[in-house]
Amino acid sequence: MLRLSYIWTYAVLIVLSLMILMPFLWLVSSSLKNEFQYFAIPIQWIPNPVQWSNYVEVFTQYNFAHYIFNSVWLAVFAVIATTFSSAIVAYGFARFRFRGRTPLFILLLATMMIPAQMYTIPLYIIFRNLGWIDTYLPIMVPQLFGSAFNIFLFRQFFIGLPRDIDEAARIDGCGSFRIFWNMILPQSRPVIIVVAIFTFLSSWRDAWGPLIYLSSDANRTVPLGLLFFSNPFKSVDPQLMAATLVALVVPVVLYALGQRYIDSGVAIADVK
Repeated sequence: MLRLSYIWTYAVLIVLSLMILMPFLWLVSSSLKNEFQYFAIPIQWIPNPVQWSNYVEVFTQYNFAHYIFNSVWLAVFAVIATTFSSAIVAYGFARFRFRGRTPLFILLLATMMIPAQMYTIPLYIIFRNLGWIDTYLPIMVPQLFGSAFNIFLFRQFFIGLPRDIDEAARIDGCGSFRIFWNMILPQSRPVIIVVAIFTFLSSWRDAWGPLIYLSSDANRTVPLGLLFFSNPFKSVDPQLMAATLVALVVPVVLYALGQRYIDSGVAIADVK
């Protein structure tokens, strides 16, 4: 009886897995079709012949390699800037006692509930007056001030570290920044990796900021490249599917490499 229950459980899980994977399988299949196969009814799951040229056209006719370079550059900058700035702010909240610390931290967390669309117009006016429109500065400069969610993760992790290391370092003559750089950060590898992965993925899939502030084709990122993927002379749906699959490779590989760290993100938030 127990064996039969296991069979039913696995059968249900397999069916649900196939249902979840079906859109992805359709994406892979569509990326290898020509225009007539793509619109064929009923759906032709196995392309015949296979159109590998769709992937070639993505890079030769639609400048997609340049979009990938732009996205990678912005994501790497975001990882470095946001991770460091979030960590140093969280260090202040976690290891220092000062008046108003708790209200300030609550106010910081409250900013997570404000939709980005609410402050887009004021920010756009500010950046336009500074002459930053159609440059990467409106996207890069805010990264220098950290992220509320990342600050929260760092703070929770830092609180769990013993304060004895701070006291021992101060006895040896270390200042606050040296304690942060030489003592705290080296022990914070798990949360640093989690924040770096989250930040990279967030930057990679961000379409709102680039859509608002970037207008020239040379500055477009991958999400904008997909959004404006078109050809006035023919249907490019199979090529769009191929470009979408290429765009998915980076986050999928990143998630596969850092899965155990991503899964530990929830545990980090519950440290204390």
